[in-house]
Amino acid sequence: MASDRLHRYRLPPTLTREPSITRWDREPGYALRYRDRRFTEASGARTDRRERAALCRLLRGIESGAGPWLDVPSGAGRMSELLPGPAVQVDLDPAMLLAAPGERPRARARAHALPFADDSFAGALCHRLIHHLPGSDERVQVLAELARVSRGPVVFSFFHATSLQHARRLIRRRTGKPRSGRGAVRLRTLLRDLERAGLRLEAAAPLLPFLSEQWLVRCQRVTQPGIPATDPLTSR
Repeated sequence: MASDRLHRYRLPPTLTREPSITRWDREPGYALRYRDRRFTEASGARTDRRERAALCRLLRGIESGAGPWLDVPSGAGRMSELLPGPAVQVDLDPAMLLAAPGERPRARARAHALPFADDSFAGALCHRLIHHLPGSDERVQVLAELARVSRGPVVFSFFHATSLQHARRLIRRRTGKPRSGRGAVRLRTLLRDLERAGLRLEAAAPLLPFLSEQWLVRCQRVTQPGIPATDPLTSR
């Protein structure tokens, strides 16, 4: 029954190639617990409110009728409802796609190789992925794919290295605590990644400036070669 539900979702007509699928293993019930508990209880609920507020600030003023938006990785669809256009949800984990409520179009694919033609979407959201990519080349690969399929804004989250939360994480590592699998980058490193990916930073929204390591940023594809990425915090 679950697999039938997943297969009923139709991809946009701009689908051009089969998605690249790799093995994805989670313990049974993980997707439902993530949907129902991860961001509804204790500190998760506070994080959810802050993330939603930051995303809404970055999306304020963006036209709502320009076309569908890509949400990748969509998880269980927590942020899809906030996008300015109808969301197309993409995730590597099929259980997450099945856990998402509603009847939105969905596809199983990796953010590194999106199965959509150029300029398929009015915008793209990539939430809670970049901090799991430790290498610059891999970040650039994902960001370049987002820039390729979006003819409008590209919004994504990342972990900023200049923060109290990141300092605490470093201390934990040096005292022998297990690594979390998350990584933070400095702003100048992110700007270099954006320039390599063909994106220019337009706006930034930290959850808690210099306390929380999580930031959301809005970028635009660079249409004229040679225009560098800019820092909106220092270019005003």
